[in-house]
Amino acid sequence: MALSINHDMDQGSNFSFSIVAKGSDGLPLSLTGSTAFSQMRKYYTSETAINLATALTGGTGYILVSLGPTGTAAVKPGVYFYDVELHSSNGAVVQRLVQGMITVYPEVTRV
Repeated sequence: MALSINHDMDQGSNFSFSIVAKGSDGLPLSLTGSTAFSQMRKYYTSETAINLATALTGGTGYILVSLGPTGTAAVKPGVYFYDVELHSSNGAVVQRLVQGMITVYPEVTRV
């Protein structure tokens, strides 16, 4: 079962969080050959998705999820749902690692 973790995103700023994928033994998974995907949507049923970048560090189980300032500036303030999925190298195994909500706060300063 996926962890449920909520995040805050500041519109117009860098956004990132990291997770460590662990096996049932509690040890970090080897992510070599795997691919991670992450999206956020206003509603579960929304057709429009915002893709979050994912970067994996092979043997450590470390996954960085991020969106740069240009990307966050384009996101309207509000609450969104997200998840992070790990796909095996052949795509046969898909595991949801984390899920939750991202609250986007509006940018006030414009330079």
